[in-house]
Amino acid sequence: MVMRADQTSERALRQAICETARVIWSRGLGAAADGNLSVRLGSNRIITTPSGCHKGRLTPQQLAMTDLSGKVLSRAKPSSELALHLAAYAERPDVHAVIHAHPPMATAYELAGGALSEVFVSEVIFAFGQVATAPYVTPTTADVGRVLAPYLKCYDVVMMPRHGVVTLGEDLDQAFIRLDAMEHTARIVTFAQLLGARFQGSPKPLPDDEVQRLYSAAGRNPSSAPCPPLERKSSDEERLVAAVLDELKRGSMS
Repeated sequence: MVMRADQTSERALRQAICETARVIWSRGLGAAADGNLSVRLGSNRIITTPSGCHKGRLTPQQLAMTDLSGKVLSRAKPSSELALHLAAYAERPDVHAVIHAHPPMATAYELAGGALSEVFVSEVIFAFGQVATAPYVTPTTADVGRVLAPYLKCYDVVMMPRHGVVTLGEDLDQAFIRLDAMEHTARIVTFAQLLGARFQGSPKPLPDDEVQRLYSAAGRNPSSAPCPPLERKSSDEERLVAAVLDELKRGSMS
């Protein structure tokens, strides 16, 4: 039986975060200090990874705690992406764990212009539904939570352009399974496209009617809330990204 985070002791939750963080690091789903994890503790608190920590060497005592308004309740400083986690919990009462990671293949696939919302293999519907891609937003800012909130309300897996992915779950196991399945799918699709150039051409996504049949077979129901589109690309977004990169370049050269 899956045990939700709010039904588990604080000690067990802290240990689970450290174990999951080590797996993420050892599997190459993020570099040493990349990404962040959190779980709900009771009705109004979360435990989260601290800022700047090595995910492969994390200990339970290092973890930070806040309430759902963001007030820090520990000596440890919480993750710089706390706003992202708070937005997820505010939008989704059913979510008790949040993982933000930088899986290399999925991140590269999106960066190269691939549409991760396209369904190429049926297993993705059973694992997590479809991947939504939010607009670009500067990492570690309060805007991250605001921009991603409508996506987190509707989707369990959300790509942040140039900044990795967020996966949600009723516990850490489910959030990690969704992260792992998404990266595995990105590898399959990438290899299929590379091989397709040699053999029969690029793979085609499953048609929409088959995707709907898969949703039905998986027992998944589309959200009743107004949802943003799965893919959202615009010239304004590209100009924003270019402007941010220009600023970063000027800053590094000054």
